[in-house]
Amino acid sequence: MEGDNLIALTRVLQGYETSVKTASSKTVVFVVKAKDRVQLAASVNDSLKKAGLKFQGNVADKASSFPITVINGKSGITYKIIYKPAKGGGSGAGADVTKLAESSQALYAAMAFVLGKKISKTDLSKANFDKALKIAITDENYDKMLNELPEDWIDSSIKGANKLFDTLKGRNYEFHRGSPKVDIIEKAFKAINKEERAFGDLNKWSPADIYAIKKGFDVRILEKEKTLKGLNEKMFELINKNEVIGISLKKITGGAKISNKNFPTDPKVSKASYKGGRTNVQAMDGYVQWGSSTKESIQFRSFGGETNLSGWQGEIKGASANQGKISLGPINYILKRHGLKQIPESKQSASLAAANTKQHAEDIAKMMANYGTINSSEVGATATEIQAKSNKYRYSKYLVMKILLTLKDAQSKIADAVVEDFYLYASSQTSFSAPYMKME
Repeated sequence: MEGDNLIALTRVLQGYETSVKTASSKTVVFVVKAKDRVQLAASVNDSLKKAGLKFQGNVADKASSFPITVINGKSGITYKIIYKPAKGGGSGAGADVTKLAESSQALYAAMAFVLGKKISKTDLSKANFDKALKIAITDENYDKMLNELPEDWIDSSIKGANKLFDTLKGRNYEFHRGSPKVDIIEKAFKAINKEERAFGDLNKWSPADIYAIKKGFDVRILEKEKTLKGLNEKMFELINKNEVIGISLKKITGGAKISNKNFPTDPKVSKASYKGGRTNVQAMDGYVQWGSSTKESIQFRSFGGETNLSGWQGEIKGASANQGKISLGPINYILKRHGLKQIPESKQSASLAAANTKQHAEDIAKMMANYGTINSSEVGATATEIQAKSNKYRYSKYLVMKILLTLKDAQSKIADAVVEDFYLYASSQTSFSAPYMKME
């Protein structure tokens, strides 16, 4: 009888944090919560089996990203049990969610490769997660990946795992996030970058969030490389051999797709070139136009506070949105690569700005005259005006005039190439960035 089924079900759920989500003449939906959602589902299903109730476990249902349990009653009533983590499924934000989402993608991808097939909600069992953990090496807590991943990221992780299963050649991979092997890759880059100073940010070299690494492969081979050129060539070689593959992640809301990024065999997609610059006496900033519209420019200025003489960099602006920043170190690296004189270091400009000598003010004013911002007859008056301005103004303006004149005086083809590299740097597509795959 239907009443007997309901009584037995109620008894099974008594030991858990249970509530009725919805109830109608056809369907009753229960929500059961515990800290460990995966273990919870296994325990409930085991209890139902002991109670002699016929049920379907690990059922995919639109009501939940996690598998549910379904009991079909004798009188046509369907009972659904939805499992939720006691904490609400990952209510954190920022870096915590990023770490959890990236690590979970590694774990879900590992599950697909361990099972040797595309996965679905019905595969999200404790036994399968345990199998996947053997080849998912991350810096995230295992229980958090099982129980605190937000619902939308569960869907995304399943789609991402299946896309990786379809895309990556061979099946002998481990999936890494924040692991010792990832540390070796990043340290190899940092050691070289310390000398070459091409990047102010690791993510500009490679935005890879996880790595697919062939089982047993020794990534210490990268420590032998002494230049960015050599390191990037080796990373490309390893991708082609399916040995080390960096993968950049985005939340997947529709169909998943993977594209190669920054492969040396692919042409760089950029419309950026040098189309002149502009500044005025009053502003501490200056602009270099890279596109057809004045909105498509690189704004150079200090992004530090009023008393903090640091943070001078360029911000790439598009017609509708900003597209990233490039700091002074990479700016000088690009200038050097194209045979142009590097502009002064930030500390040098800060020291000159704070000293505020008449000579320094005149030097800035003369650069303005050379650039055409003022007439040569206005140098004296402008220098006096500059001395009366803030240290931050002099710190920023000195470097602005240096970069504007450097590009103005360069050969046209070289200026175009420099501005293109500035633009590509913002999207990690420069010729000195590492190759990777982007999944979105």
